[in-house]
Amino acid sequence: MSKNVVVALVIIIVLALAGWFLLKPQNQSSTKTPTNVTLTPTPTATQSPTPAATKGAMMEEKKMNKNIVNINSNGFSPKNVTIKVGESVTWVNKDSEDHTVNSDPHPTHTSYPPLNLGLIKPGDQKSLTFDQAGTYKYHDHLNPSLTGSVTVE
Repeated sequence: MSKNVVVALVIIIVLALAGWFLLKPQNQSSTKTPTNVTLTPTPTATQSPTPAATKGAMMEEKKMNKNIVNINSNGFSPKNVTIKVGESVTWVNKDSEDHTVNSDPHPTHTSYPPLNLGLIKPGDQKSLTFDQAGTYKYHDHLNPSLTGSVTVE
């Protein structure tokens, strides 16, 4: 084999390994979960407030429901959410495939590490409370063209 062929093969192998590393799904066992991430069950359509429910509790539930972002094969819906400092956003996987929520930029996820919620299985959800004002952009690491943002006022 000529020297040029060997060099070309080495370059191809290095590029293939680098591409695999950058495109593989995140290993969830090594990802630390932020302390302010909570998993909550998804309310069903048949649930209704109990007679003892207070007006304040009903308003709080309504406020929580407006900060829900559904995930499906077409992306995040709504794509952009605006909330107040101290409010939470809940991402719900309505798709039959796995999705993730990770802060920009792809693939390093370094702009806001608490937003690296990781894998959300079909039917599951994850929430994050935002304690500081700003605009936080995120994407689905498994489908990087699916993007969204949370603006905290």
